[in-house]
Amino acid sequence: MTTKLDEKQYELVSQYVGMLDTIEEALYYVGASFTDLSKTEGDRVLSDIFMAIGQISESNGLLKEMFDGREDIQQALTGFDTVTDQAWKLDGQLDNNEVKQSIVQESLSPAFLNWKSTIENELNPYLTH
Repeated sequence: MTTKLDEKQYELVSQYVGMLDTIEEALYYVGASFTDLSKTEGDRVLSDIFMAIGQISESNGLLKEMFDGREDIQQALTGFDTVTDQAWKLDGQLDNNEVKQSIVQESLSPAFLNWKSTIENELNPYLTH
């Protein structure tokens, strides 16, 4: 059973889910930038992804409060830790293209996409009227 969200809560969840789509697109761009030389903004986009991951982490605290008592949503939000763990693997590796490519394509992107699917399954019912 889903509870009704007030206007501010709805807006927060809507923007949150929208940011997930933006991060997914950015990850695809960064992944492609390793082999498609016309995609020259890979490092800048990767930097934007790090900032967005930070914003998601901050928003998760608000969402945990908002969905207090909803264990399924709480678990999905906590699952974001696997994404941040993968992102931290890039720390100190940004100058090494081979390592960076491996982490982005084999660790960070799959972890994010898996988590995104889980959290969207929990939050999307709140966005349908």
